[in-house]
Amino acid sequence: FGSAPDSPPSSQHCSFFPFLRLHMAALRLAAPLLARFVTPVVSGKTVAAAAYATVASPKIQPTPKISSSSPCTKAHVHTAGCCPTEAQKDYADLKDILRNNRAWVQKVTQDNPEFFKRLASGQQPKYLYIGCADSRVPANEIMGLGPGEVFVHRNVANMVVGTDTSFLACLQFAVERLDIDHIIVCGHYDCGGVRAALTNKDHGTIEQWLGNIRDVARLHHKELQAIPDMEARCRRLVELNVMEQCLNIFKVNITQARRAKSFQAKDVFTKPRVHGLVYSPGEGVLHKLDIDFKSLTEPLNGLYDLYNPKDPGHVY
Repeated sequence: FGSAPDSPPSSQHCSFFPFLRLHMAALRLAAPLLARFVTPVVSGKTVAAAAYATVASPKIQPTPKISSSSPCTKAHVHTAGCCPTEAQKDYADLKDILRNNRAWVQKVTQDNPEFFKRLASGQQPKYLYIGCADSRVPANEIMGLGPGEVFVHRNVANMVVGTDTSFLACLQFAVERLDIDHIIVCGHYDCGGVRAALTNKDHGTIEQWLGNIRDVARLHHKELQAIPDMEARCRRLVELNVMEQCLNIFKVNITQARRAKSFQAKDVFTKPRVHGLVYSPGEGVLHKLDIDFKSLTEPLNGLYDLYNPKDPGHVY
């Protein structure tokens, strides 16, 4: 401990060594007794080593057991059995879904024994529905249609964005493979996405998406600013947004190619036809917007029309 071999021990050494010898002797006497109550090996250490570690680190307390009657509130990595109440609640929510599913299957089968056999044979929907992801606007239910009758794409504020590959994949499959007759763009009043777009605030990542709605507000700036009531202005932007997304449908080459083919085939009506609807969650009613697509699209055919048989390759 720093002293030369022939130097006399200091007062610190004289007081320290007897204490150390007493301390170690106590551990040796206690080890057999501890062995009766403690697992012989604790995390790879002997009982004596574990006991010494406990004595040397009195501030380290064992993790208390979590009662099964109270949820775990500790910020830690959850393991099996550490939070039984949380695990039970999580599974209980899933069990409700599974139970509801079984009840639905039983009811549908009783009413129509061939229902699921028909679904298993494939789908032939007449409609492509483009709607908002809002949980209050279930596509099939508000239109009174069942499974297999409507092909659905949903996102925040029912947007038709030309760079959205998810939407484009859905549109292409619906138009080219399912040969749908109608495309419905359905907005709804009290839309959170539309409301957020009218608010001067950074909403985070979704701002890149909300910019598309703000572009609609820019196109109709004068009309919207003339509406003093904020709620009425928001409702009007919902309607204008539906109209602009319908026009965006016409701009997509997938839609144009299918409509050109339908026109050349002299179908009863050129398909797919495009419709703009708005749903009112407070009433449960769908409203059809009166949109004159012909007057809105014809002046810009020279810019957007990719399949003009009268003037192919026209330069705008």
